[in-house]
Amino acid sequence: MANGSTLSLPEMEDRIAILRDNIRQLTEQAAAFSGAADEARAADRIAAQQADLDRLVAERDAILARRAAAQPAAVMARPAKKKAAKKKPAKKKSAKKKAAPRKRPARKTASKKKKTR
Repeated sequence: MANGSTLSLPEMEDRIAILRDNIRQLTEQAAAFSGAADEARAADRIAAQQADLDRLVAERDAILARRAAAQPAAVMARPAKKKAAKKKPAKKKSAKKKAAPRKRPARKTASKKKKTR
């Protein structure tokens, strides 16, 4: 990812989830491998994924902080007013009528003609 700023917040969240899953899978693979070359390669891949993850998380946090700072402080500090509930007159419950089952129209059947010779 060359330019992470082009991602929307939901896209960034998806990418973060993907990176976390990649790191988990790489860690499991590294545990299964044996040998210095395999361990070094797995460590390099995990480090690269972790660097991408750290960068995206920091960028997401910065976006969320800017959004929170953009909201007026008075709106954030003031509790929302509750609306007075209007009392509605009680409705009488009436028995619901069941709909009569629909009758299917009779099928027209073609009469079979007997072949005569």
